[in-house]
Amino acid sequence: MTNEKGAVITDLSRLGGADLDISTRADLLADLQPLVVRTVRLVVGSGSAVAEDAAQEALLEMTRSLAQLKNVAAAPAWAMRIATRVALRTAKREAHLSLIGIRAVRAPETIGGDASVEMLELKEAFDQLPPRLRATAVLRLHIGFSETETAAALGCSVGTVKSQLHEARRRLSRQLQKSGVRRKMAVVSRPEPDCSRGG
Repeated sequence: MTNEKGAVITDLSRLGGADLDISTRADLLADLQPLVVRTVRLVVGSGSAVAEDAAQEALLEMTRSLAQLKNVAAAPAWAMRIATRVALRTAKREAHLSLIGIRAVRAPETIGGDASVEMLELKEAFDQLPPRLRATAVLRLHIGFSETETAAALGCSVGTVKSQLHEARRRLSRQLQKSGVRRKMAVVSRPEPDCSRGG
């Protein structure tokens, strides 16, 4: 997974200090939009209209509360707090609807033109994680937040972040082992023996 926080902070550094005029606010929102949309999609579960609606809701909430942002350098953490809050609220609502038999229709799973079976199984295993574990994994592993930043975004302690990330990794590992992906990936990643040396 890529670390997107660094790229966003670099882009935001050109915006200057805390006093944001209208054009600077638009630039800030434009810079944060891909990060927010991707985060919400990963937490809610990409491939559904619900995830797209939640991403738009997070962007609207950011627009409404932009005046509260006092420091541009804090923008990624501020945006992730909003994105995860909206995504978790949406995921929780979807879980309740699912219990009573109402479920959003998902688009066919596609990761890319040449998506491997292993990647699709990894995505499926990730989507099966509870939303809170998904949010922790997305913020720590995909966005690149520190444990402290993740705790602030999720409104929990650093210890909770550590245990949730450990549990997410354990569940993913178990699920991938069941599907055989972990074994296949380990075989593929093993270096070929060097046969050029005699002996």
